[in-house]
Amino acid sequence: MTHLAVIDPGTRVPELDCFNRMARRSPVRLTLHLPALFGLDSLERDTEGLAGVVILGSGASVHDDLPWQHALAAWLMPRLQSGLPALGLCYGHQLLAHVLGGTVGFLRDDREKLKGLRSLTVDDDRLWGAGGTGQMVISHREAVTALPPECTLRGTTSVCAIEAFTHDRLPIGGFQPHPEATTAFASNNSVPFEADPAVLAFGHGLVDQFISRAGAGTL
Repeated sequence: MTHLAVIDPGTRVPELDCFNRMARRSPVRLTLHLPALFGLDSLERDTEGLAGVVILGSGASVHDDLPWQHALAAWLMPRLQSGLPALGLCYGHQLLAHVLGGTVGFLRDDREKLKGLRSLTVDDDRLWGAGGTGQMVISHREAVTALPPECTLRGTTSVCAIEAFTHDRLPIGGFQPHPEATTAFASNNSVPFEADPAVLAFGHGLVDQFISRAGAGTL
């Protein structure tokens, strides 16, 4: 059966509310995998019918050099190179840029974590369809500081130069913010959030479109 793997590399608690929101809206089956907490066994067992991956955020850095990170990169790379659609969100965005040859570093000299909401204009792209402007939850210290080869910038702000990117040839892209975030995510991660939850619909729509397109095999 066709399915998309949602990879949650969180080191503390799984973001179940984000996964459940995606699963309720998804036209295809989603499976959840927790490599930082439980290893890659579930990913390695559940590859039949795999139509794409969504990689969520994490408190880890791509520079931590942890065993689970090496294992995840080794699992990802041949699949990315073979054309498996992949969307990275926050840490996932940084991970995809890192394994594809980009660079990731701290945004601020004091390494302070930026938290809250950030307005972002996103270009149209085949991965998510129509872009636009909207607010997304942010919670990050690091960011992509140089794009990988064969990649194009799809969103930028004065705070973070590379907010979104896609690969020119492969169906791969990422967002530095958390377009998947829910109010429960904000609470789990101590992100100040006093806005109308309806503002999150912009980011949710981008993620949902990627899932629908990957699941339908149109990427």
